[in-house]
Amino acid sequence: MDKALVLLSGGLDSATCLYWAKERFAVSAITFNYFGRLQNEKRATHLLAQAAGIQVIGVDIPFVKEASDSEESRKMVVEKYANDLRWAAYVPARNIIFYSIAAHYAEYLNAKWIVGGHNRHDVSFFKDASRQYIEKLNSLFAESCMLCDGRPYQIVLPLAEMDRKDVIALAHRLHVPIEVTWSCHREGGDPCGNCYACRQRLEAFSTLGINDPALERSQ
Repeated sequence: MDKALVLLSGGLDSATCLYWAKERFAVSAITFNYFGRLQNEKRATHLLAQAAGIQVIGVDIPFVKEASDSEESRKMVVEKYANDLRWAAYVPARNIIFYSIAAHYAEYLNAKWIVGGHNRHDVSFFKDASRQYIEKLNSLFAESCMLCDGRPYQIVLPLAEMDRKDVIALAHRLHVPIEVTWSCHREGGDPCGNCYACRQRLEAFSTLGINDPALERSQ
């Protein structure tokens, strides 16, 4: 069975990818502890890995900051993009950093697949989550993988054509423990309900006519 390395953040998308990969590959996961990463995300990552019975590689990258965590970029976001909440979570060169680190580990693990959780909503804003961008990365990885015996690792995006509702439906089919996932961009005992991630999640569950197990657990 091929090995796969899943990028696991603790959110619903990466959790769904983890369980999707478990049906197909021998799975490990990698998670990135960037500057100011929420403790709730770390906790959710740990609980998801524990439930799935897999190993998680934690990588500390404190120099990587979201726009809301940098003095210079925060001012720029407030002045130019205050009406779009997604800018607060923008990280310059985020995916090329994350996937390059994952590729480093994948080569030593002899993993043939690197699994990312980008969905259709992500691509509408984050251009480095598109299939075209990922294909370019895969082309570069194919040229740099010297221990791969002619079969280099590749990034695969199982959710790329799905919207948030499709992801939730897939998570239910795969029996993902949705109740332990964390999507909110703010720290606290309960999801805030106001950040763009919370709004997308609430809207999707509402449209499907089902309750969000993570909210039920916190009540």
